[in-house]
Amino acid sequence: MTLTEPRAAVATADVRPGWWHEPFDMFQTNLREIDALLDVETVLDAIQEHGAGVWLLNVGGILSHFPSTLTFQSRNPLLDERPGGDLVGDAVDAAHRRGVRLLARMDFSKVASRVADEHPEWCFRSPSGERQVYEGLVSVCPSTGYYQDRSLDIIDEILDAYPVDGFFFNWFGFNEVDYGGRVHGVCHCDACAEAFVRETGIERLPSFAGDPGYLEWKRFAAGTIDRLTSRIRGHIAERAPHAGLILGRSADILFHEANNALGRPLWPHATSESVSAFRVAQPGKPVLVNAVAFVDMPYRLASEQPEMFAQYLLQAVSRGANPSTYIMGPAGLIDYACLAPAAVVTRFHRDHAEVYAGLSPAAEVGVVRPNPLAASAEVQQASVAEFRGLFSALLERHVAVDVVPVESLAVVDLGRFRVLVLPDLIGPTPEEDAALEAFVRAGGRVVATGRSGIRSDGSVVSWLPGAQQRSLEDDAEALKSSYVLLGGGPSVEGSDLVPVRGRLHTLAWRSDAELRHPVVPRAPYGPPEKAHGHEVGPASACGVLPLGSGSATQVPWTVGAAYRELGLTVIRDLIADLVIDAVGEDGTVQVETSEHVEVSVGRSRAGLVVHLLNHSGQRRNSFGPTVPIRGTRLRFPGRAADAVGTRVHHVTAGDADATVSTVGDDLLVEIVEVVDGAVVVIPDGGERDDA
Repeated sequence: MTLTEPRAAVATADVRPGWWHEPFDMFQTNLREIDALLDVETVLDAIQEHGAGVWLLNVGGILSHFPSTLTFQSRNPLLDERPGGDLVGDAVDAAHRRGVRLLARMDFSKVASRVADEHPEWCFRSPSGERQVYEGLVSVCPSTGYYQDRSLDIIDEILDAYPVDGFFFNWFGFNEVDYGGRVHGVCHCDACAEAFVRETGIERLPSFAGDPGYLEWKRFAAGTIDRLTSRIRGHIAERAPHAGLILGRSADILFHEANNALGRPLWPHATSESVSAFRVAQPGKPVLVNAVAFVDMPYRLASEQPEMFAQYLLQAVSRGANPSTYIMGPAGLIDYACLAPAAVVTRFHRDHAEVYAGLSPAAEVGVVRPNPLAASAEVQQASVAEFRGLFSALLERHVAVDVVPVESLAVVDLGRFRVLVLPDLIGPTPEEDAALEAFVRAGGRVVATGRSGIRSDGSVVSWLPGAQQRSLEDDAEALKSSYVLLGGGPSVEGSDLVPVRGRLHTLAWRSDAELRHPVVPRAPYGPPEKAHGHEVGPASACGVLPLGSGSATQVPWTVGAAYRELGLTVIRDLIADLVIDAVGEDGTVQVETSEHVEVSVGRSRAGLVVHLLNHSGQRRNSFGPTVPIRGTRLRFPGRAADAVGTRVHHVTAGDADATVSTVGDDLLVEIVEVVDGAVVVIPDGGERDDA
């Protein structure tokens, strides 16, 4: 692969053993300069009371909390007032006496102005040649010697002095935007300019998002970080095999930060999506979700809404990640109201380690997530809208789904899925094409929407029912007053109609495709006196093609984005019904409950694990108190023999009031009330002979 190609999957053959493969719970105290005198025993009391057994502490990088002798480190001057002058040494000793692991938080993104003046070649340089300076600190570039070489010297100094249990690197990347939100653009330092030309063949660096070559820059930047992460990980593994690295795709522990942000619309399933994608793409690596206790960086002293914070951790554990709570300063100094519910979830995860040990995704439906580096920002935004609309639609209909990153299609074991949903995807690449065709021929079902499978020349991949694109309509004005026909009536006006929004691809279909849902083209919609004249047209909005032992369904319009925009359940149900029909009646679990309940399915050492998360508190850009959901029923076809030992827990309220019974060959679980989250565990793993 060259760096001008879309980001590829990361192999997991290099997974190495370590303590991080067992469930763990973390607490991060993100220290300010003034916190160098903290009482480590008091902080550890709070961490253990919270339910955590791992402490993430600031150690080095921007500011050293130990007596560093390296000239390019800035030692915290307040250490002179601390007995012994070494916060890190005190923390490691105290944590290990208690059986708590200590991880070193590092931040190599910035250096003091003194260091920047001594090594100007390390500095980020904007397209106009300026440094990036914020609060007196100067940003450095990952292409330069500070990241590439001196970071290893800093790690060595720490490992020579302290038996830390691992490392986490903050803000490890190319900083085009600073803390204040100011856009500085693409780094133009000498190291970037030389490496970009060498690795892409493009002679000129782009300056800002949208410039020619910017997508190639993003791929170059991602590749640079992946390679550097891999080098550092290997260095740590050689020096300290007991110490793990928390970071991106090439690390030992994969990382997601769950946070809020000013001006960013809420995606309520962000944590579930991210963890699921990690666990599917790299099943051998654990995931950590670090949940931010404050509202956003400009408001670090204000607590996140407690229910919002609880959602971060509930979604994390339900998908098989390890939960972490991230605060500013020493524990107990800033009053974060969200810590109480966070502690409940953290302690539940700690106390039910047997449920979460080895918890892996086991949904029968995979929703394929677009590759962020496969296309321009505009095209990517359209694919993400489709993905999120379909993801929401399926969750609301209680279809348990896992997220499959499109760049991992060729390496993931697709055979465990019954259905793959392809939301308006670019491509596919030849490798993805081959993997998907093999999946269908072997008995899988594909449901593709939007542009998925349509090549740039208009031809359609051979395993989809479409043969050739005849036309494309993406003008919102031209699509107004056009519909998809669901159910027939004596006339168009008496039929079930779905508004067409977003983008409509009109296809010539293969001769053996079964066509459904005719398109009703535009007719006048105003004034009222002229709002008539709709007739069924020749085009179809859905085709189904049997292939091998499987089948492919193609819906060549952006039905997910339409649902996300309009919120009409008739749109949601159109696509959800296609997926549910493809799964069949003998799927892992059938759930009857409110549409506000998210269902996820996994398998762990304890068996089959089904989580039910109550999303009824979702509101605007946050979550508030939930409305308890009464009368939830789960039916597990063919699992009657597993009834003995099946148990149900409330995450926040102990054992749930539930009934376990059998109906014929099926196992039935009825839960009186789901407040925040409930967990159903079937001890034998739900394995069965499908023959």
